[in-house]
Amino acid sequence: MSNYTGSVPDTARKTDWRTRAACQDVDPEIFFSALSEETAKAVCRSCPVVEQCLQFALDEDIQFGVYGGLNEDERRSLRRQAVRRQLTTEELTERSRYARQPKEPRTLAWLFEINTIAAFGDHLTWTGPNKAKFQGRTYTPKQVAFLVGRGRPATGILRSTCGTPECVRPEHIANTAERHSMTPEVDAA
Repeated sequence: MSNYTGSVPDTARKTDWRTRAACQDVDPEIFFSALSEETAKAVCRSCPVVEQCLQFALDEDIQFGVYGGLNEDERRSLRRQAVRRQLTTEELTERSRYARQPKEPRTLAWLFEINTIAAFGDHLTWTGPNKAKFQGRTYTPKQVAFLVGRGRPATGILRSTCGTPECVRPEHIANTAERHSMTPEVDAA
């Protein structure tokens, strides 16, 4: 004979981080469609529990969709980086683009570090906002990379020299003058 009565206990479900998520009233389809990925990431940028969401996705090895402001490729890159550096998932969350940052970045190098992830080969990809603010100035990702790598502002247009336009590895960025000095001069015959 069973003791099961069929009744439901009176206890309320324990609340967790998901009850405070910004995506609660948003159509879940946007988080799984490549066409609406930027919309999903915009929701994540306004979310008060984005770190917990990313932590959940990393812990559960979720393979699809946008979680914690990162798509599956970006999370996969974080995992590869963790294996290479043996980082904990808390450190990965800290490095994510939506980790809570102080109002003013500590240093330009720190800003660069928390907003880049290793990409294929020896390339770095910028995962932060399109414009970064530091000490009252606004910089593009390539400007940040150049400043961090050279210690001086660029003159002219910055471009990747490695053949990967989105790469921001400082060694792969050159300003106009540097690019002109790289091109071999043609002898006039």
